[in-house]
Order: sequence, then C-alpha cells, then structure tokens
Amino acid sequence: MGSIIVKHRNQKMKKKSIFIVIVLVAVSLSFKPTMKSGNDKKELLINQEKEQNKIKVTDFGARPNSRENAVPFVKKMIEACRGKENIVVEFPIGRYDFWPDNSAGSGSDTLISTGLTIGINLRGLKNITLDGCGSEFIFHGRMTPLSLSESNNVKLINFSIDWDRPLTSQAVVEMVTDEYLQISIDPSKYPYIIETGKLRFTGEGWKSPVVHYLLYDKIHKEVVPLTRDGALGNIFEAKAEELSPGVVRLYGQVPYKPEKGTYIALYGQRESGGINLNRNTNTTLDNIRIYYSPGAGIFSFMCDGLYFNNVNVEANLKKGRVFSSLADAFYFPNCKGLVRIENCTNTGQTDDWANFRGTYAAVVSIPSPKSIEVKMKSGGTKDYYNPGDEICFVEGKSMQRGELYVVNKIQEIKSGSAILTFEADIPKVVGTNYIVENMTWNPEVEVRNCTIPRQNRARGILVSTNRKAIIENNIFRTTGSAILIEGDTKYWFEAGAVRDLTIRNNVFDNCMSSAEPVEWGWGEAIICITPTHQPENANTEPYHKNILIEGNTFRHYDYNLLYARSVRNLTFRNNKIEFTSAYPMHGRKVNFYLDGCRNTEITGNIFGENFPGKNVELHHMHLSDVKIGKDQKLKITSE
Repeated sequence: MGSIIVKHRNQKMKKKSIFIVIVLVAVSLSFKPTMKSGNDKKELLINQEKEQNKIKVTDFGARPNSRENAVPFVKKMIEACRGKENIVVEFPIGRYDFWPDNSAGSGSDTLISTGLTIGINLRGLKNITLDGCGSEFIFHGRMTPLSLSESNNVKLINFSIDWDRPLTSQAVVEMVTDEYLQISIDPSKYPYIIETGKLRFTGEGWKSPVVHYLLYDKIHKEVVPLTRDGALGNIFEAKAEELSPGVVRLYGQVPYKPEKGTYIALYGQRESGGINLNRNTNTTLDNIRIYYSPGAGIFSFMCDGLYFNNVNVEANLKKGRVFSSLADAFYFPNCKGLVRIENCTNTGQTDDWANFRGTYAAVVSIPSPKSIEVKMKSGGTKDYYNPGDEICFVEGKSMQRGELYVVNKIQEIKSGSAILTFEADIPKVVGTNYIVENMTWNPEVEVRNCTIPRQNRARGILVSTNRKAIIENNIFRTTGSAILIEGDTKYWFEAGAVRDLTIRNNVFDNCMSSAEPVEWGWGEAIICITPTHQPENANTEPYHKNILIEGNTFRHYDYNLLYARSVRNLTFRNNKIEFTSAYPMHGRKVNFYLDGCRNTEITGNIFGENFPGKNVELHHMHLSDVKIGKDQKLKITSE
C-alpha cells in the first residue's frame, strides 16, 4: 500500500507541474510585444514627441540644406506656438538660409529701430526652448538674425549664426611703400569694385565704403600691437587701382607700415545685433556660436535675468576670417536681475568683450513740481523708463546720488525727450545741471571661467552697476584694459557708480598691447577706473565704492597695473605680479596711479624681483588715504 500511495502522489505532483508550466507559457506569450510595421514605429515616435511637446520647423515646410528661404516657414512655426507653453522648437540638424524681404518676398517681420528683416522673430513667448540641434543659420544681405522680446523663461540652444557674404570684408597686405599700400582680396569671398577711383565692397543687395578697419598679425591673428584705430590713416578713401583680379593698390603714404601678410578687417557701417534680447525675463543661451553680426554680437536691453553658457561671438577660422561682430560681443544696457556669463570666448569684434551698464539722461527742464523733462544722448528716452522705476538725481559736478523717487508716469514728447512724473515733489535744487539715473535697471553681474583674448578691438569687460558684481577665474589677454570701470557724463552717458565689485583669481596675461595713456587710448592700465568725475582736492567725495582686487596673477611687460580715480574703499591684495618681455614698454611708468581715492589698501602682493617701478603715485589724496603693507616696499610720490 505504501508504494502505491507514493506513486499516486508523484503522479498528482507531475500533473500539477505540467499545469503550472502551461500557465506560465501562456502568461509570457500574452506579454510578448507585437511586431510593429514601419508606419507604426513612425506613429509611435510622433506620439512620443507630442508627449514631449516638440515642434519641428520641417513640419511647416522648411528644408535643411536646400538653400531655400526659411523665414516664412519659421514664422508659421512660431505662430503655431502662440499661447502654448513647455514647447521645444527644433531645427533638425542642417543648414537653414534666411533672406530679407526683397529677396524672398513674404512672411517676414522687421526690427523697428533699423527696418531690417528679422530671420527668427520670437515675441511674447513663455516657457519655450528653441533647439537648433547643431544647425547652421546662414543669413543674406542686410538682416537681423534673431530677436527675442517680451518673453519669459525662453532658452536658445545649439546653433550657429553666420553669413556667406558678411557685410565686413578682409584683405592681406602685399606691399607697402612711401607711395602706396598694395593689398590682395579674395573676390569670391569679398567682391569689390573700383568706382570713380575708390574701393567699394559689394554684397547681396548692398555696396559700402570702408568705414573702419583693424590690423591683425599673420601668425596669431591678434590685433597688431600699438596699431589701435586708424593706423593706416585714410588710405581706404585714397585713389584705388586694380592691378589684376584680387590685387588693389591704394595710393598715398600710410603713417604705419604693416608687415607683409598682415590681415586687414574692413568694416562698413554698424547695423543690427546678431541676437537682440528686449524686455525678457529669465533668458538662457547655451552652446551658441555667432560667427558674424553687423552690430553687437548679442544686444540685451531691459532684460531681467540672463544666463549665457558656452556662447561665443568668434571669428570663423574655418573660413579664414579674423573678424566677427561690428560692435561689442556682449552688450547689456539697462538690464536687471542676475546676469551670469560662464565658459565664453569672444574674438574678432570691433569693440569690447562685454559691457554691463546703465544710462544717464540729462535734465532738460522742470515742467512742474512733480515732473522733469529728460533726454538721452542717443534719443528714444521713453524706452528707458517704466512706471514704478526708482530713479535718483545726480548732481553733474559732484556726481553723487541723491534720494530715490518713484516714476508714476512717462510721456514722450518732441525730439526724443520724455517727461517723468513722480509720486512726490522733486528736490527744489534739481535743475539742468543734474542728470538722472534709473536705479531699478542695474544688474547683478557674474563672469566666470571665460577667455578674453587679444583678438578684438579695445577693452575686455566694462562694468558699471550699483549691484553686486564678481569677475573671477577668467583669462584676460586684451589689446586694451582688461577691466574698465567708468561712469560717464561726457561721452556715452553710461551709468553708474559701482558699489560692490570683486575681481579675483583671474589671470591677466600681457594685456594692454595696443593701449596708450591718451584720450581714446583703450585704457590707462590693466585694471582701469576712470569715471568722468574729477576730484578737486584731497577731500572730494569719490564716485565709486567698494572695489576688491585679490588673488589674481598679473603677467605684464610694463609698469601699469592699476589706474584708479575717485574710489572709496579700494583694495589690491594678495596678487602675484610677474614681469615678462612680451612687448616693448609703452605705458605710464607707474604701477599704481591713484587719484582722489579714499581708504585704499595695497597689501600682501608678491612682486617678481625684476618687476619695474614698484611705485605708487597719489593725486588729490592725503598720505593717510592709502595703507601699504611694509613688505610691499613701494615708493610713494604725492602731487
């Protein structure tokens, strides 16, 4: 019986095991994925992209690498984004061409200030990313490449901007004598004509003389030392003769004889920026190359919160160029919030690497106890103010700020002036000897891990803001001053007085290669603080406050480290200073030139044994205004 019972149990367990296996196989078959056809796979991908809210410009008719005008298709795509959020707008990788209205004829917008066609016009958008996916945006003729205005939380990423035929040209020096300058020009890249004996460059719908030029050396393609502006005089308006295709002789004697092989960047008139940012909030730009712009590389006006990472305005070396933009690479007039710039390198621009500043306006009249008439030097005054902005009155001579007043109303009147009306009566002392500063529109600034090379005209970073500013961990190799801090009521009316600026852990490598201590000389020293405010005596209250320069490395071939006028609480400490012989000395033979500064400290710096000067020169100062560490061994002279 026992054996029979065991056998019966084994048979039952065997049957049960077989049943379990059958069930498991059935279950596994029910979860096996069904094979999809090609159309099914495409539909699946489309559904996934819809879930991610992606829109492609190719869905609206644009065809990469076709050389067709993309402007009308881009406009349709942008219109499809109206009222939507959390969208990624994609340009599948390739080349997209953009033509002005007179070339393509339909669907374009224009930039009001210039009348130029906008290639990509983004206005009134929210929570949107424009992803170029590594595409090239190629523009033609006189255009504005991209405009972003009145938008919130927009990201621009992964694309480049260029022209096939930029509005700038390039030549190479072949020969220089006392009678003529002979240059070679590649007519396939930079077409030209000789018209009534003058050299004129031509392009897609335009013709231009040479308005401005810069010289670049043939090896490093850096601005030739000590050439600055107009080194060849007016030779490009002299009699021109074409000796053979691509070889032009300009008759006349030039003040400076460049070496054979020197590059000449030949510029026309400045126009629109490459990317124009206007009245946006929280804007991010990432992984962008601007190889050419007929104005500033990126122009940012009245923007609140900006972040640039790996955004470069740079000469297109693959096309053999030395030029990029016709103005500053980054220009930030009247922005606010945090402006953060990281991991950027700009080359080939015709002005400064970056400029952060406000704008002064002159008081023209006092229409009523609560209102003033003001005017900007450049016009368009009304655009610089908003109801609720806080402004202060600045006395023109002392340049000291007064109390804050809130703007209640702005009225535009003739000749570009504006009447500002306030909630309270303005001070009775205010008159036409005053200027006004908008205190609301000043940014907090951070510039980190950037390279500022010797491949652009003039200076590195210009900063004039009443908010906190930090410039750190950058490498400066500039033709003029590496950092310029002004406050100007004489020329450009760029405001305003610095209140908290830190310059630390940077490398200043043989800067000032083309600067001279003269007006329009591109700067007085590596760090140059030159407001138009002029101290009258040793008791004059300074214009700037709280500037700290510490932990930097200065590699310099000349004397001039710091030129500072009208600063209270200026500290230069714990910096390393090395002497090089990179260029001939040509600056003022003073290491620290101080004029009208109060509470100044120079301590803990390490000077190379052979560094020249080791001196400080004081103007409009008491000896007690400066504290110098005993280990510095600096000679002080006072005038």
